[in-house]
Amino acid sequence: MNCPKCGKAMREGYLFTSKDGAFSFANTVPGVFENAKNADGFVEITPLKPSHRVRIQANICEDCRTIVFDY
Repeated sequence: MNCPKCGKAMREGYLFTSKDGAFSFANTVPGVFENAKNADGFVEITPLKPSHRVRIQANICEDCRTIVFDY
C-alpha cells in the first residue's frame, strides 16, 4: 500500500493496545468515569478482550507519520 499523503510505500504491521484495552473513536474523549459508549460520535473499533492484547493489521508511513487501517 502507498501512503495517501506522500505516495511512498507503507510498511505493514499492527496497531495494538496494552493488556485489557480496546480501540474506540469519538468526537471528544470521555472522562474517566463516563461510559465511553455514550460519547458523542462513538465508534467501537475493537471489542474489549480481558487479558488479551487487541491488535489491528495496519500500514505505516514513518515519513508522514500516517497509519492506515480498516476496522
